[in-house]
Amino acid sequence: MTKDNISTTTTPLWCNFWAIATALTLARILTLVFSPAEIGPDEAQYWYWSRDLDFGYYSKPPMIAWAIAATTDLFGNAPWAVRLSAPLFHLGTASFLYLAGGQLFSKRIAFWTGLGWLTLPGGILSSFVITTDAPLLFFWSGAIYFLARTSEGAKNRALNFAALGVMIGLGLLSKYAMVYFVVGLGVMFMIAPLRKSLLRPELAATLFIAFALFLPNIIWNSQNDFQTLSHTADNANWGASMFKPLNLLEFTAGQFAVFGIIPFSVLIYLTAKSRQWRTQEDSSKALMLLVLALTPLCIVAIQAFLSRAHANWAAASYPAAILLVTWFLTTTGRAYLVKISVALHVALAICFMIGMLNFNLIDRIGLSEPIKDLRGWQEQTDNITAKAHGFDAIVVDDRYLIGEMLYHQRMTTLPIVAIDPNSNIDNHFEAFLAFDPSRASKVLFVTTRDDSAHVDYRFGSIEPMGVSTAEIGPDATRRYTLFALEDYYEPGSR
Repeated sequence: MTKDNISTTTTPLWCNFWAIATALTLARILTLVFSPAEIGPDEAQYWYWSRDLDFGYYSKPPMIAWAIAATTDLFGNAPWAVRLSAPLFHLGTASFLYLAGGQLFSKRIAFWTGLGWLTLPGGILSSFVITTDAPLLFFWSGAIYFLARTSEGAKNRALNFAALGVMIGLGLLSKYAMVYFVVGLGVMFMIAPLRKSLLRPELAATLFIAFALFLPNIIWNSQNDFQTLSHTADNANWGASMFKPLNLLEFTAGQFAVFGIIPFSVLIYLTAKSRQWRTQEDSSKALMLLVLALTPLCIVAIQAFLSRAHANWAAASYPAAILLVTWFLTTTGRAYLVKISVALHVALAICFMIGMLNFNLIDRIGLSEPIKDLRGWQEQTDNITAKAHGFDAIVVDDRYLIGEMLYHQRMTTLPIVAIDPNSNIDNHFEAFLAFDPSRASKVLFVTTRDDSAHVDYRFGSIEPMGVSTAEIGPDATRRYTLFALEDYYEPGSR
């Protein structure tokens, strides 16, 4: 297919990718600024990490903490500032995909690919919360772009291979799922049309740069009992019962929600009919994208069948997939399906932003459950700290609550620490912010339970202090029980 060379300077504003991408991103940022959504528990944990920058953390590589540190240092610690890098990362992802579409195919395909990404259902949600997916997808898409430049014979081949290594290395510092990209490169070596463009001396520099960038996180893990890798293995949950076909069906159904009904249906069709379209012009480029799309999807689908997998675990599949699907529909006379898909997703995005700005509307239509973790934490924290006068510390057995309290009580001098309820380190706070009885003799214990079972074998004096509740929706509350604890003793010593 001949690339069209329409200059963006002569393209009407309404179909100028950069204008639309900027407008959508500004709308998302304004929605964040004016939304009543409080910081969620995982976000609060990531914010806490950002106060002490390092090359690794208990459950994730460091990029998310670095990103939050950058935005909060500039704009303060308001929820929107904590989340600000999320829509910016997605803008960057769409930009890389736009450039990759122009490099591989045409301006038209590039335009609809970039717009398709900005309106993708999973991307809509991911733009309003800060998670490790946002930076991962940004660097993954950057890797696709520079891989396209190496395979297309662009100028400065060595520089493109080096940039590919940078994208992979920084992607690994964002989320370990970036390793799927490396696996995808390995799969390409087994496919003759793709092997030729990859089998070059410069690829050694790619791998060296990626490893060099990732090395600090490896060193951090080696110095901290490989906590992040252990947590990742725990998430796989292979120690439980295995082989769960219903989980695979649930995971597959979730992909229609994450990627969209039309795009995911087309991806399935493309996979099933690959022998037919591989005779088309540009088929080797499309095959490269198919490998990068299917590698994460198949690996995570196997994980879902063996144990469990959340729908977003396969998010890395979709930068390549949206480019592939757009290419196929555009070049086979079905571009109207691309436009219908984008229109549906734009409508979804508008509804989502309205909901983010008006929680009362969400309550009235009965969708309060999905946003319960974005409500009531300030109220809960204020209620608990009001009862903490005269105590040496607040001890918490819930990862969600301790992160929220650390965020909402940033200026307090009263230590807020974690206690391990099961003699097993399960989260960052238990590992690095654990209760030290030598520093606090009288503590306020806050628990998810109605009793003191998590501590009654450690303290000689346990007195009930009531409960703390917070509204998280119509007729819904979040509840914690409080106890005053004194006279600590080592478990088993009495």
